[in-house]
Amino acid sequence: MKAIKLLTVVSVLTFSTLSASAYTTVKCDTDPAFAANSCNVCFLEAKGKWEGSNLGFLKDEWINNSTSDKILYKVEQEMPKMINLSPSLVEWTQTPKTEFWEYPKSLNDIYDDENEGYVLAKGKKVTWIQSKKWAAFTLKKNKVAEGKNIGLLKYNLTTHNISANGDINTDWDEHTECVLYKSGKKVEKAVVVPGKKATPKAPAKKLPKTGPEHYILFILLSMILAFWVMKLRKKA
Repeated sequence: MKAIKLLTVVSVLTFSTLSASAYTTVKCDTDPAFAANSCNVCFLEAKGKWEGSNLGFLKDEWINNSTSDKILYKVEQEMPKMINLSPSLVEWTQTPKTEFWEYPKSLNDIYDDENEGYVLAKGKKVTWIQSKKWAAFTLKKNKVAEGKNIGLLKYNLTTHNISANGDINTDWDEHTECVLYKSGKKVEKAVVVPGKKATPKAPAKKLPKTGPEHYILFILLSMILAFWVMKLRKKA
């Protein structure tokens, strides 16, 4: 690794951010759980979680809003972790138990051979960490009342400033993002069971209406029939 020279340059801000619309940015003083875990940037998951809920396809972005380039060394990073905020009433499981996280191609693309680290230019951003395709946290047990804290997903990112002449600051910036999860109530959706379509019934046949004219016609026909019967008998 290139020798890291101590600089007197004051470290400027770099930060990462979660890439998920389901999270709402909140102030870190809105909940004691953020302060207890030294969170710098804080998020609240929009919907509560209930027993059996899964969390997957997780990722975090590293954004360099400073006035200098930044460098990241993998050896200094701590993998994100789920912190159980109510161990006696809540149980989170992790699948797989190891190798849950991975560095994506987007990070590998900014590897700097000379400095043997990952250099992010000022004003740029990159996804630096993500969960593997089939990895997920599962809320296996939840006996906490709705609206109460159940978990905190914590992302730590450690980086160094790079001066204009290429020197790397031995001091580091440590950035901690946290996502707070609360207990929610499962909303049952109505299940429509497909069935056979009702066969439309054929319209009932209506008998012709009868009235006085029908009776007269009937009598005339009877008389004609009787006349012909009598005539045939005479001929016989």
